[in-house]
Amino acid sequence: MTAPLDLKTPFSDPGAIASYADRTRRLVPGWDDLHKMVTLLVAEGAPDDARVLVVGAGGGAELDALARSHAGWRFLGVDPSAPMLELARALLGPRADRVEFHEGYVASASAGPFDAATCLLTMHFVPHAERLATLREIHRRMKPGAPFVMAHMSFPQAPAERDAWLGR
Repeated sequence: MTAPLDLKTPFSDPGAIASYADRTRRLVPGWDDLHKMVTLLVAEGAPDDARVLVVGAGGGAELDALARSHAGWRFLGVDPSAPMLELARALLGPRADRVEFHEGYVASASAGPFDAATCLLTMHFVPHAERLATLREIHRRMKPGAPFVMAHMSFPQAPAERDAWLGR
């Protein structure tokens, strides 16, 4: 059995936080296009005044893309790392007033209901045994028929292989 990724360690290290946006952009081909696509997909089914659940909101790139594209949308940004949520606040600037930040996991977040939800490049941080429960918690918070957009990146989960893949 592989050890689950320690969510607090990489996202509490000041160096990792400072380099997060650049590192992620290098690791994920089409990073900016992913955010454009997600914005379009959410907009197809969400109203102009949507309340959007963003799971894995640390860093803020996803929130920023969504907030820039639709001035009427409000957000709940969920992430277990306080420093990563601070990074999101800083990136969002004045748009941060449209975001309620929840330090923790989706199971302890507001019950909604939400008009849409996203979960981009986050599930690889969730241990395999907890992924289905996490998805159920997202679903439970959504209005019937609300759009859900998820992007998942798979890579080795054994600690040594994972750290090599992540460049640590």
